Parts: sequence; structure tokens; C-alpha cells
Amino acid sequence: MSIKRFIAKEQFYHFFQPIYYLNDGEKLGYEVLLRSRAFPNPEIAFQIAKKENKLFELDSRSIFKAISTYQSSGKNEILFVNVFPSTISHPGFKAFLNQVDTSNFMSRQQVVFEISEAEPVEDLRSFKKKIAELKKLGYFIAIDDIGKGYSGVKSIIELEPDYLKIDRYFAKNLHTSKEKQMFISYLLQYCEQMECSLILEGIETEEELEMAKSLGVSIAQGYLLGKPALLSY
Repeated sequence: MSIKRFIAKEQFYHFFQPIYYLNDGEKLGYEVLLRSRAFPNPEIAFQIAKKENKLFELDSRSIFKAISTYQSSGKNEILFVNVFPSTISHPGFKAFLNQVDTSNFMSRQQVVFEISEAEPVEDLRSFKKKIAELKKLGYFIAIDDIGKGYSGVKSIIELEPDYLKIDRYFAKNLHTSKEKQMFISYLLQYCEQMECSLILEGIETEEELEMAKSLGVSIAQGYLLGKPALLSY
């Protein structure tokens, strides 16, 4: 499969996984996830696109299609959209955002750009400025998979995200791990002081859910709460 043809023909679609408030069961929003029959593992498509210098084109087209799909569904919750750091830093990203604004009717306050951990930030100082610009425009920022990949303490402090999403590793058997419980408790204290929200990913069992609640986790996602799926209209 040619990645150029894959992008040009938009041979991909999106699943949406719900994210819930744990205290009342209300839905905060959805995380959007690229899917394709041509590439059963979506990461492969992005890896090939990066190798062939097509990552910005694939990432921006995917984001545009995801937002259009979500808008058409009539839903009004927050949409978490995965994005590569290089896409945000790309010279064409500002024009892309203008295209999104003129082609869709979603409020910017409905969109959370979720910074992908799959790609390191090359210049954190410059990237911080780009993030500040997005916030000024009204978009929200999340750092994905805290505890995995490049998402270290430095990025959390410098980028001042609105949401911290903890890697699913910390949810797995959370009820039996004092270390994981302690780590999450520390992050919750940080989020309270910095006025950002923590989201725990990967909740799969009732035991994990109950422990998360007892620690004070207020927002979570995972197969127990809702699997990724096509949107219902």
C-alpha cells in the first residue's frame, strides 16, 4: 500500500472511545482513534508516513476528518484529538487550523489536542510557544500516556497542559500495587495545585475502577467504561 495513495484517498476512518467522570458517570468526551483496513496497526501507517516525509499530511487529514465526523454526529462533548509534536510545529499547521475553523462549526473549546508520546519534542522552548498560541486561540492541551515515552516531568512542567493522561500501565492491577497508587496520588496533588485534570487510561476491571475512585481519580477511560467504536448518530 502506497502511503501517498493511502492519504490521498483517505483510506482510514475513526473510532471514538468515551471518557467519563467517575463521581457521577457523566461523559466528559471522546478520544478519537484512527483505524484502517489497509493498516490494521495504525502506528505502522504513521511510521511509514514519517519515513516518507508525509507525517504532517496524514496527521492533519486524519484530524480534519475526525473533527468533521464528530461534528456531523451532533454530539457536543469534548473531543480529544491525538497530534504529533511535529504537526503542531509544522509551518502549515496555522493554515490548517484556519481550514478547520472555516469548514466546521465545533467550538475551539470542544477540542483538546492530545500530544502524542510516539514522537519526541525536538525543541521544547519553541514547542512551548506553539502550545501557548493554541491555548490563546481557545484550544485545550493534554499530554498523553504519562509514564511512557517522552512524557517526562520536564514536558509536564513546561507545557502546562490542561489534562494529564496517565498511561494504562498504571491502571493495570492498580488495586494490588502500592507503588502505582502512590504515583497516582502524587500526580493528583500536582494537578490540584496546578489546576489541571488527571485522566487515568486503561481501566479494565471493577477492582481497578474502585481503587481509582478511592484514590480520588475523577476522570477515566478504558474498556470497562467503554470500548472504541464508530459513533452512533
